[in-house]
Amino acid sequence: MRWYPNPIERRVHASLKWSTFPDAEIPLWVADMDCAPPPCVSDTVNRSLEHGIFGYGIEPKGFREAWVDHLHKTHQWTIDPDWIVPIAGVVPGMRFALMAHPDIQQILTPTPAYPYFKTVPSIENRIEHPIALTRVGETLEPSLAQISKTLETLTEPSAILWCNPHNPGGKVYSKQFIEALVATASKRNTLIVSDEIWADLILNDKPHIPLGLFASNDQPTITLMAATKTFNVAGFGCAVAIIPEPNTRARYLETQIAMPHVAPLAYAVTESCLRYGWQWHSELLTALKHNQNTLIDWAKSHPELEVTTGDATFLAWIESHNQMDLPERFAAQGVRLSPGRPFGSDTAVRLNFGTDPTTLHEALRRMDTVLPSNRKEHS
Repeated sequence: MRWYPNPIERRVHASLKWSTFPDAEIPLWVADMDCAPPPCVSDTVNRSLEHGIFGYGIEPKGFREAWVDHLHKTHQWTIDPDWIVPIAGVVPGMRFALMAHPDIQQILTPTPAYPYFKTVPSIENRIEHPIALTRVGETLEPSLAQISKTLETLTEPSAILWCNPHNPGGKVYSKQFIEALVATASKRNTLIVSDEIWADLILNDKPHIPLGLFASNDQPTITLMAATKTFNVAGFGCAVAIIPEPNTRARYLETQIAMPHVAPLAYAVTESCLRYGWQWHSELLTALKHNQNTLIDWAKSHPELEVTTGDATFLAWIESHNQMDLPERFAAQGVRLSPGRPFGSDTAVRLNFGTDPTTLHEALRRMDTVLPSNRKEHS
């Protein structure tokens, strides 16, 4: 695994992350890492170029087996291949979960959370019930009591949209929490849609607990997973919805007429990563832990900020104690971070530390110049 030594060069390749802003600015926003993917990706693409067949495709025979093997080996979750519904991405997969259930009008979502947790209920004309997460120690924690209390007040069918590991807080939920969440939803016959795209980017020794480990196979659950974040191949849109309960799966499948097909090359890249990308993945985790530690050390010099890097992902959630307008302050110094407002906080930003260490250090240096603690030290 290697970082691009000069990530700015990505601009010439129409990169969403790097080409959106002027050349002098450092973009650490969208969840796209500045590193080359595993060698198996180039091998797969080159083999595809050799045969040159780019028409409509179908799901390749080994695709489900790769997911079944991975989930069993890595997460101790044994699934039936028939539970898998291939989809073009986790975000559209979340929306299709609601489209498949027009009877469900009440949606519980964690806050702060990846913006689509709010956008999807809104565009589907559902009523959102935010579940506030609060900082406890080094992570953002939800309240099971609030989830339970909210469900008890609802008289219409409901669903919980969840995120494990959490984006942007990096929380990896414990066995006890997942068991309790599943039991709470089961008691109210509430659908759970669990975004688990970050399951294989855990930066400490906490195990990822898939929702399906503790939900019975006749409980309505939809687990959304993909290899795209893990192996830095977001341009190959491919994900899976894992749906054990037959009626829930049938309803979901009925919506697929409106879903873009997974491209043959995206299938092939995903399967190759799940089978052959793990040595690269081990090296990636080491590099991400190094950057995470850099950010943690930087945060110690800024008591006016609350910096959460959590257990997983390559994202940090930075809150201001002093109600500072962080996105504008940092943008003025040429550092572009994700504004907190779409996530649920006007006084926060999300920082992507999946970049070359030199780039990260330069971004943090620029951010220093507009923070009160730095000005006091140099006054």
